[in-house]
Amino acid sequence: MKKPYHHGNLRAALLEAARARLAEGAEATLSLRDLAARVGVSVNATYRHFDNKEALLMELAAEGFDALRAGMLGAVAKLGTAEPIERLHAAGEAYVHFAHQDRALFQLMFGREGRFAEYERFRRAAETAFAVVVEGVAAVQEVAMDDPSATKAAIAAWSLVHGFAILSLGGYLEALPEDRRPTVREVVKMLEVRLA
Repeated sequence: MKKPYHHGNLRAALLEAARARLAEGAEATLSLRDLAARVGVSVNATYRHFDNKEALLMELAAEGFDALRAGMLGAVAKLGTAEPIERLHAAGEAYVHFAHQDRALFQLMFGREGRFAEYERFRRAAETAFAVVVEGVAAVQEVAMDDPSATKAAIAAWSLVHGFAILSLGGYLEALPEDRRPTVREVVKMLEVRLA
């Protein structure tokens, strides 16, 4: 039987299928043909939305940064009028939570040096996620967001939280005795020292 060409929302269905495929640990074997089969359309139908596999992965990674940004902003919003450092801590915890919640997507977002460098949509999504950190740091330092010191400190803050996420995802911290293993909260509280 011939596979249909049309689908209710094929773009979203392909992205969802790709995300599921990544969760299975199968990026290397992921293909538009495979995804088309998963959603029940012809492979030609996939090209109406994505030029190739990399374009699809770029969009998926960009959506990951959108979700990361939303998660950090949501965690900050829950604190209302809390002190800026507490809000920054909440963003850091949300970051690590996101990494653990969708490991495969997180790895795709940060997986290969320069992989998505030519995709403006990806760059824009990554930059707006980073802006949440810059804004939080600027509030702590009581400087404008465009102050170079805010950007530098935001990179330090991001590095600390991202490094912890990578170590915890990789199982490296499990080798330590439990009383020497920091919690996410303990790590993000170290941001106060970094920004002092």
